Amino acid sequence: MRRFGPLVPIGVALILGLLAALLLVGSDSAWRGAPGFVLAVASIPTLPLFGVPVMGGTVRWILAIATSLVLWYGIGTLAARRSTSRVVTSWPEWRREYVRLSIGVWAGSLVGLGVAATVLSVNL
Repeated sequence: MRRFGPLVPIGVALILGLLAALLLVGSDSAWRGAPGFVLAVASIPTLPLFGVPVMGGTVRWILAIATSLVLWYGIGTLAARRSTSRVVTSWPEWRREYVRLSIGVWAGSLVGLGVAATVLSVNL
């Protein structure tokens, strides 16, 4: 669990990112664009920190992806350490710790998007 625990969140983020890409590529409607962007932020939670909803650019995306990989690796490592602190442990314990940590990350990134949208709409 300590060996593969840090890598599992990266796999989850990769799957969410692929789903987001499927929804966003060639999208010209809000029905595919909004869920695609929410999935992209769930996969790459540091996107709002780099201003991607407002400003694009390859460098911003690369930095957001790199920092998100570090973030997900850290969350996986922390979940593995917390779950293996018990004498008898398995993947359900790891999953419980991972879900607790990842919900906080996802909620924080979505709240950040909401605050940014509110501030930008007021300033316009």
